[in-house]
Amino acid sequence: MAKTVKAKKKSSNVVSLLLFVALGAVFAPPTLIILGIGLTPTIAARFANPNELRGTIAAMAAFNLAGVIPVLGFLYQKGHTLDQAFRLLADVYNWLLMYGGAGLAAVLLWGVPILVQSAYEIQAKQHVKRLDKRRSRLIEEWGAQIIEDSKITPSVPVVAEEKNN
Repeated sequence: MAKTVKAKKKSSNVVSLLLFVALGAVFAPPTLIILGIGLTPTIAARFANPNELRGTIAAMAAFNLAGVIPVLGFLYQKGHTLDQAFRLLADVYNWLLMYGGAGLAAVLLWGVPILVQSAYEIQAKQHVKRLDKRRSRLIEEWGAQIIEDSKITPSVPVVAEEKNN
C-alpha cells in the first residue's frame, strides 16, 4: 500500500515537472534556459544522493536557486530575449553566482559535518589524555593496589544491597 502511494506521488511529481518545462518552453524560453543551466547542480545532487538524507536536496535547491534568481533578475531587467539569456550565460561572473550558491550548499551539507566530527574526535582524545593523567596521579597516590581493586567487581551492586537493608 505504501509503495503504491509513493509511486503515485513520484509519478505526479514527474508529470508536474514535465508540465512546467512544457509551459516554460512555450511562454518563457529564456527563463527556462537560465533555470535549466543554473539548477544543474541541484539536478545532479538529486540523482547522486545515495543515502537520501532528508532535506539535503531541498537545502541544495534553495541555495542554488538563491544564486540563480539574481541572474533571472538581470535577464528581466535587460530584456527577456534568447539573445540576452545567452549573453548572460557568456559572463563568467553569472556562472560563479549561479554555481556559487550550490557550492556553498555543498560545503555546508557535506563539509561541515566532517569538520564537526573532527572537532569532537579531538575533544574526545583530549578528554582521554586528561583521564589518563588523573589515573596515573591516583596510582602514584594510592599505589598499584588500586588497579587490582578496580579489577574486582562485586557480584551484587552496592546500591542493591543498600536497598535490601
